[in-house]
Amino acid sequence: MEHTAPTFAAAARESAALAAPPPNPLLADPAFQSLVSARRRFAWALTAIMLAVYFGYILTLAFRPALLGRQLTLGQPMSVGIPVGFGMFALTFLLVAVYVHRTNTVYDQRISEIKQGAAK
Repeated sequence: MEHTAPTFAAAARESAALAAPPPNPLLADPAFQSLVSARRRFAWALTAIMLAVYFGYILTLAFRPALLGRQLTLGQPMSVGIPVGFGMFALTFLLVAVYVHRTNTVYDQRISEIKQGAAK
């Protein structure tokens, strides 16, 4: 029984086959590209809102702590910072709910339409 080393051409074919998957026609579809860019813009917009809120809170704590440290009601120990912090958490949940709703209503429908168009 003879053992032969693979030739350079055979090794090159194997590595090329592993490195380059077959092209997916769905990726070139303009409707798919439009969907991807719309989802990306929406996600970045929500991210920017959340970052602005969190950084605004942190910067307020750093440079104007007395503003958040004021008493909400005279004689009560709760400060303004507590409802503001709770509001940040509520905003986070609201933004997640908005994203999930939009994904389930708009994006899933468009994905279904693109899949049906690709299956034809």
